[in-house]
Amino acid sequence: MDEVIDWLGFYNARRLHSTLDYVSPMTFEKNWFAAQQGEAA
Repeated sequence: MDEVIDWLGFYNARRLHSTLDYVSPMTFEKNWFAAQQGEAA
C-alpha cells in the first residue's frame, strides 16, 4: 500500500504531463484556481 501512496505522490506532485503544458497536475490545478480567482475579481 505504501508503494501506491508513494506513486500517487509522484504522479500528482512531480510528474510533468504533456497534455497539461508540461506541468504537474497539482501545479496545473493551482494555476487554474488562481486564474479563476482573477476572473471573479
